[in-house]
Amino acid sequence: MRVTFVAYDDTPSLGGQGVMLAGMRDELTARGVDVATISGRGEHAIRYPRVTHRAPLDLSLWLNRKPQLLRRREPDIVHAHGGPGGVLLLRALDVPLVYTAHHTYRQAYGRSSPRRVLDPLEARAYRRAARVLAVSQSTADALMAMRVAADRIEVLPPGVHTNNDSVAQHEPGRMLFVGRLEPEKGALTAARDVMLPLVGRRRGSTGVVVGDGRLRPQMRALLRDEPSIALLGRVDDDRLASEYERARVLVMPSLYEGLGLVALEAQARGTPVVGYDVTGLRDAVRGGVLVPAGDVAALRASTLRLLDDDARWTELSESGRDFVRREHSWDVIGPRLLDIYESVVPAVRA
Repeated sequence: MRVTFVAYDDTPSLGGQGVMLAGMRDELTARGVDVATISGRGEHAIRYPRVTHRAPLDLSLWLNRKPQLLRRREPDIVHAHGGPGGVLLLRALDVPLVYTAHHTYRQAYGRSSPRRVLDPLEARAYRRAARVLAVSQSTADALMAMRVAADRIEVLPPGVHTNNDSVAQHEPGRMLFVGRLEPEKGALTAARDVMLPLVGRRRGSTGVVVGDGRLRPQMRALLRDEPSIALLGRVDDDRLASEYERARVLVMPSLYEGLGLVALEAQARGTPVVGYDVTGLRDAVRGGVLVPAGDVAALRASTLRLLDDDARWTELSESGRDFVRREHSWDVIGPRLLDIYESVVPAVRA
């Protein structure tokens, strides 16, 4: 079987779309699938004209003008990654199209102007697909609200590498934030409203912020005089795994998520999550505590409890790890993805 992935993000990734793409690519290659990738940045980036201020949109415009790029490797399936920051394929293809919807413009922008412009285009792109793979049930619900046919939608969440031999050494008092330093990810909330107050009032507490983005200058200024909180920027996969395993709690005050991949990665290593009760995180968190969105006092109090309450911490650590291994391991997700491919190209066998 030959599959061509189409995405804006790629390795080294900016966010969850790139991470999920890389995981799918590695898993399919290991299972004998011939995989090619067309991306807007990173390892497999192609050249395309820049005509707007949004690079993913520029890539989409170019691919719709040059659909032959998608057919160059004569794939059996084209698998696109869509949603905000993804690609919009609006031209009919002569091979089956599978779309992963990481989340939708409707989820990301509510009733604001970007959604009013992009929502109809996104719906049109998904309606051309033989299958639309929603990363969570909340994203599937958003797709059905866009009148994408329910029988074409399937929930297929991200896979996560689970290392049963790894013994995490969680450090008491260590809080972690992982994500792009953008407003919707809540990075400043995690540092300013949770880490800084707890470091100041709870002896032995420390914080780590992993990620990069537009808010890096503000984050640097915020943490300048606090040596107990480290701003690491972007890190490689090995360092990220180490940070998950050292953390006592992951603080994740995202305003929305398609599915909280960072929450899955943390739970896979036994790290409980404290976050906001928003779409995406509701689907992703079984080993943690979700509080009403915007309630920073509850976010801080829940984090403090998990720093201090060993019995509760152990309960959530074990339930989160078991949930990810049961439902999100690549040993589970990989075969499901192949089954979906075979269902849209019945004559092809992996």
